[in-house]
Formats: sequence, C-alpha cells, structure tokens
Amino acid sequence: MNVQLVNSLVEVVLNLSLEDQKLFQSRLYARQVETATNKNLTPTEKAEQFRRWVAQFPKSSVSLPTEASLRENIYGDRGV
Repeated sequence: MNVQLVNSLVEVVLNLSLEDQKLFQSRLYARQVETATNKNLTPTEKAEQFRRWVAQFPKSSVSLPTEASLRENIYGDRGV
C-alpha cells in the first residue's frame, strides 16, 4: 500500500476547483464502473451499482407536464 502516493493524490484533488473535483469524481467513478462490469456481478450488485450511478446526477424537481409524454404530442399527426 502506497500511503504517501494516496495522500499526495488527495492533496492534488483538494486543490482543484469544486467543478474540477466533481469532474474528477465522475471520471473516477466511471472507471470503477468500467472495471466492475468486467466481473461477473450478481443481480443485487448490478442493482447497487446502478443506484450509485444514478445518485451522481443532480437532483431536480422539474418535471414535464403529462401532455408532453402523450404519443400524439411526441409524434404529431403523421397519419399512421
């Protein structure tokens, strides 16, 4: 275990702007997911991995009105 290297990396990351820290974290997580998908995961592990992936996205209370998801409003009048 290389404690000195890990400590140095922590210092580097902490010196990044908040935006760059978030970018670093998302890239690191993406690599972890990439590595994990190379293993045989159980369905429970896959579900947990998916939940962690979803949790990284910003939370929002904005939603579309119901009419926006109606088929006729998505495809319009094509005469199908």
